[in-house]
Amino acid sequence: MLDASVRELRDDFAAAISSIESDVTLDRSIAELRDKISRADFLKPFSIYSKGHLRRIDESLRDISTTRLKNDPLQVALAVESVLELFARLGTTVEQSTASDKRIEANRSS
Repeated sequence: MLDASVRELRDDFAAAISSIESDVTLDRSIAELRDKISRADFLKPFSIYSKGHLRRIDESLRDISTTRLKNDPLQVALAVESVLELFARLGTTVEQSTASDKRIEANRSS
């Protein structure tokens, strides 16, 4: 379930940064993504470590906007790179948490 949420976030991010042709679409897509990853109902199933990655993703998303793209494209590129790296870390953390939960459940059943 969490793996699917992470994939969906990555897809949403890819769609947002692909929408650079339209100023309104980029800003709106980033705002929607930031809103999604800050909602309590979305965050609830994630571990504390994953929530930390999501918080850092949100911080990096602040640096992505059409205005910043026009004024400082290098900063936006660095922010995009940071978000992609954080998504990789988030994916790893989610996989580790899922594996740990399965081991704990298996030990309870034994």
